[in-house]
Amino acid sequence: MSEIPLNRFGRIRAGESEGYFLHVHFDRDVTGGFYVYLVDDLENPSDGGDSWARDEDELATLFRTSEWKIEWLEGVCVSCASPGT
Repeated sequence: MSEIPLNRFGRIRAGESEGYFLHVHFDRDVTGGFYVYLVDDLENPSDGGDSWARDEDELATLFRTSEWKIEWLEGVCVSCASPGT
């Protein structure tokens, strides 16, 4: 799973929801799974959604079936990486 960074924003360059931004959050404490959050704009989102994967295999399947090509952006989502979030 090392090719799917956690708590880091990426722009979907190809595949489903092309042009949207995403980030993956490992919800260790509550569900033990992964949330994938999508938004159309990082500064002023007007559309978005989310998906949930129970484990790393399901997360990899989500990326593969969505046919995503991601441009990973520098930095991490600080509030997403904080304990308790």
